[in-house]
Amino acid sequence: MTTTSLGAREMERRLGFAEHAERGRRARQLSLWRDSLLGAAWLVTVAGVAFFFASGAMAWTAPVDAVNALGRFTGLVATALILFQMGLASRAPWIERALGHDKALKIHGSLGEPVFYLLVAHAALLVVGQGSLASRGILDQTAWYLAHSRDIALSILSLALLLIVGVTSVAAVRRRWPYETWHAIHLFTYAAIALAVPHQFGVGSTFSSSTPAKVFWIALYVIAVGSLVIWRMWMPLYRAARHRLRVMRVERHDDGTVSVTVGGRNLHYWNAHAGQFFIWRFLTPELWATAHPYSLSAAPDGRSLRITVKPLGDDSLALRRLRPGVRVVAEGPLGRFHHDSRVGRGVVLIGAGVGITPLRAMLEDKRAQRGECTVILRASTYLEAPLLDEIRQLAVTQGATLYEVIGPRGKGWSTPDGPQSLSQIIPRLSTCDVFVCGPEKWSARVKADARHHGVPEEAIHAEEFAW
Repeated sequence: MTTTSLGAREMERRLGFAEHAERGRRARQLSLWRDSLLGAAWLVTVAGVAFFFASGAMAWTAPVDAVNALGRFTGLVATALILFQMGLASRAPWIERALGHDKALKIHGSLGEPVFYLLVAHAALLVVGQGSLASRGILDQTAWYLAHSRDIALSILSLALLLIVGVTSVAAVRRRWPYETWHAIHLFTYAAIALAVPHQFGVGSTFSSSTPAKVFWIALYVIAVGSLVIWRMWMPLYRAARHRLRVMRVERHDDGTVSVTVGGRNLHYWNAHAGQFFIWRFLTPELWATAHPYSLSAAPDGRSLRITVKPLGDDSLALRRLRPGVRVVAEGPLGRFHHDSRVGRGVVLIGAGVGITPLRAMLEDKRAQRGECTVILRASTYLEAPLLDEIRQLAVTQGATLYEVIGPRGKGWSTPDGPQSLSQIIPRLSTCDVFVCGPEKWSARVKADARHHGVPEEAIHAEEFAW
């Protein structure tokens, strides 16, 4: 063996150690961001409760005082959770960095039910408590509020709007409607929050009990609402104007999918990674009113961004009719589904259906070292495996191991005749990062298989199609 080959191997070994050390540093940084976010949430909660006690809410002289205090407390907790939900949905960079888009939205959604129950309890307890003090029944007290207190009347309307949003967000109801319809109704949440604000600061003693309390709650509203306005409204419009996003090319594939390439100026400033997604709005008469999340299907090169979409609804079908030159508004990049999220030594990319497309981008990414990737594609037929020819070519170029699991679904994530677990495909699975993209239930089975065979939670990364 020559000295040159020995030097090359030593250099490769050192680069491997350096890359692993860098991944460890990123993992520690991610943990710090998550801990900081959690600590901030707890700090806000403790401060809110402290202001509640400082307002004299615990000075009870009769049982009805306890009812009123509990009513105020449930409203206080509900308000704090709503503001936290707004922050999670704001797509602010610090939220994306700490949690990732999917996890932030899952937490956001999980808080919806307890928030609604707390608001109902808040309204019911105060109607009963205040009605008892005034010797009125529940209906009479409600009617009195509607007739004599504009702020509380608006808060009752707010609760009604939240009831509509809550009912339509139940999974069994939500799946019956197109995403666009559900999303339009979900926007009532912001109207409901706006309608509730006057009674909080007008008649809410906890909010106005002292100047520090008022400043505290105003600051929370400014941060939550400001994050939404900046990151979901202003920044997409600003970036669209600055980078002059336009459709460059539209490719229709034999499997029915369509690839749209969007170009612009200085796209490298976005620092987008292969595997991430954007929320896209194409400014045509039929598409301008709706926006949809689509993953990058090619590694970004600083000049263009490509997505590949399966025609599942009216909007995705309309993408086939796009023409070059159409203006585009893109919100992102979003998600932690990329190589910089890795903490292990190897990488396993697993995708089903159109979930294969971000894996194609990750396979092309320069961060993927030659020979380290194992790619597993799951589809019922070859026609349902988009960009398959491109992935096969990239697998050869990158020295990746490619498994094509094609056929009817089995009880697990694979086919009845295929591998029954990931460990049968990847012997050193526990040392790898596993990236999974596909339908929610299928993805859950793949992740459970990975956990069962020793892959740590921080090394499992998923993008799921939940709608």
